[in-house]
Amino acid sequence: MTQPRRPVPAPALFLALAGSILVAPASAAPAANRFDGAWSVVATAETGNCTGPYRYPIVIRDGIVDEAGGSGVDASGRAAADGRISGTIRSGLASVAVTGRLRGAAGSGRWTLSGLSPCTGRWTARRSG
Repeated sequence: MTQPRRPVPAPALFLALAGSILVAPASAAPAANRFDGAWSVVATAETGNCTGPYRYPIVIRDGIVDEAGGSGVDASGRAAADGRISGTIRSGLASVAVTGRLRGAAGSGRWTLSGLSPCTGRWTARRSG
């Protein structure tokens, strides 16, 4: 008797909008992504009262964006095969929506912090491993 597949939530990027979730079947094997590896991200503010620059070590594994550790933030999201990035960076009560694109060993995009003290800015990334 075949058991029905149950969906298992995968983290939503790095940098989609905050709180969005991608769903994949539990038995699906993750696919390697050409952007897999360690990345160093620098985010700078353009509008609002955010300071900066902010630096985040990020790792991409099988197209899933995650924090590399030690930065005190929770980063999650997805790197598509064509380099499109979408996801979220959370620190305390702050939640930042991130979008952009990776090309080769570099990338760039935009971020938005909504809420009581909204601000926006740009980010750049370099492959670090």
